[in-house]
Amino acid sequence: MKKALGLLTPAVAYLGLASSSFAQATINTCPTGQFFNLCNFSITGNFIPGLISLLFIVAIIIAIIYLIWGGIKWIMSGGDKAALQAAREHVIAAIIGLVVVFLVYFLVNFVMSQFVGQNTGSFTLPKL
Repeated sequence: MKKALGLLTPAVAYLGLASSSFAQATINTCPTGQFFNLCNFSITGNFIPGLISLLFIVAIIIAIIYLIWGGIKWIMSGGDKAALQAAREHVIAAIIGLVVVFLVYFLVNFVMSQFVGQNTGSFTLPKL
């Protein structure tokens, strides 16, 4: 009995005094920074649509660079039929890639709007 009372007394004292000491402390439960606000953050609300938009922007930039590279190869082919055919294949592949990226973007946007209730077009760059 003495052992139980010896363990119970500090626990009751701690729990009894803890509420009054914690009530006086002010804790910022919504930390905000220059690039983030944790109170308005949600995985499906902010993060996933922004990530999807960012990935599509990167894919479009890569496809455009590939298209430009094919155009430069076309110009530099110098009349060589094999080089001209390779450059043409680069240009066609880049155009097909752009079409696929846009179709997938619209498909993902449709699925997100139907099942999650939010479009992927809500991506904004942070203000510096």
